[in-house]
Parts: sequence; structure tokens; C-alpha cells
Amino acid sequence: MTEIPGIPWPWPWPDYEPNPQPVKAWVQYEDGSLGSLIVTGGNLPELSRPGRIITEDEYNRLTAAIAEAHTARLEAMAEEEAARQEREYQDLTAAGVPEPTARSLSGYTGPAATSSTSSA
Repeated sequence: MTEIPGIPWPWPWPDYEPNPQPVKAWVQYEDGSLGSLIVTGGNLPELSRPGRIITEDEYNRLTAAIAEAHTARLEAMAEEEAARQEREYQDLTAAGVPEPTARSLSGYTGPAATSSTSSA
């Protein structure tokens, strides 16, 4: 083989890897959000914003905690909404608004309001 001027020989260079294996890293950013990076070339890049590289196990644990907190918040919001609808429904029926209209205005879908007057 003949050498080409300006190109080192032997080709490829000793540290050259034609198809570098991708490296995956998990990140927790300063604001608490999570992410992952897949990089080829062996070296992880500098993060674009403040954060830290974490292990996959830590990433999975944090993701599960975030999902659990999110689910709990959604459940709390649904309970608050149901309580608000029932309160508005009770207020509307107490004010003499017909029951179907009170349901429509409040969004309440529970059992019908019970009369607070007793019959003797």
C-alpha cells in the first residue's frame, strides 16, 4: 500500500472506533426534572443547564416518586372538585333551584339532595 501525504499511517488510527457504542446517561436537573442522554463517541457532553448525572436506579426511583406524587395530586384535585360540585348542588337546591337545573349548573352527579324538612 502506498502512503497518502498528510494522512497518518497506519489507517485507522489506534484509538479510532468506526462504530462507537452509544452511552446512556441519566440526569437530574437543578429544578428537579429528569432526563436521559444517549451519546456516541464515549464521552458525555457538558450539560446544557445545571444538573447532575445520576445512576439508572436513582433515575427509576425518582421517576416512580414523581409519578406517585402526580397521581396523589390528581386524586386530591378530583376529590376537591367532587366536594365543590356537591356543595354547589346543595346550595342551589336549598335556594329553590329545580333539581335537574342544580345538577346541570353544578356538574354534580351523586344522589339526589335529601329534604331538610321533616314531616310530622
